[in-house]
Amino acid sequence: MLLRGGRDPLELPLPSLLNLIYAWWIGDALDSEVAKFDAALYAPPSGTDLGERDEWSDDEVDDTFARALDGHMR
Repeated sequence: MLLRGGRDPLELPLPSLLNLIYAWWIGDALDSEVAKFDAALYAPPSGTDLGERDEWSDDEVDDTFARALDGHMR
């Protein structure tokens, strides 16, 4: 809908803009191509150890999610 809505993409909330970019990028790709793209998108950069970074600890991710959910529910 956003691709055909006629709204200025730069006026969209960031999550909607990112969804728009993702939908445009994958277009009419085959499921197998989308799966490869998603795997690359979610993979950490090579040579990184996210386990040693505080912002990626299970507790921090849980807290961040809870804060985001709380802000969304208001």
